[in-house]
Amino acid sequence: MKSSLSTFVTKLQNNPWYAATMVVLAFVGAGLLGYEFTAYARPEIVVITVRLDIFIACIFMTDFFLGLFFNTKYTKADYWKKNWLDFISSIPVTADMARALRILRALRALRVISSTLDVYFTRRRYLSIKSKK
Repeated sequence: MKSSLSTFVTKLQNNPWYAATMVVLAFVGAGLLGYEFTAYARPEIVVITVRLDIFIACIFMTDFFLGLFFNTKYTKADYWKKNWLDFISSIPVTADMARALRILRALRALRVISSTLDVYFTRRRYLSIKSKK
């Protein structure tokens, strides 16, 4: 059973029509996210777009895990190395999540500023110790 499923998944993931379908789904997902950021987005439509985005993300996640466990072309480690970005991109991103990620970006900026100040004050301390010698 696993052998026939593995053969099917490998052939399916190497099919150009399947790949084209996945590309179309990716563009649809990006379009749905883009719609959420427009000023014309109505809340009742945004609810539908979020559900569609989650559905598309489930399709991508299923494709990733089918490939991970049943693709005979790659070992699991090679599949992870080759397709880790597919796994990350299959996580659904809504407008609310994107806003939350902006907060993380701000925290990263604070971390960079903090590190820069640490380097600056460490350098000043080093120069003052060096000048005393």
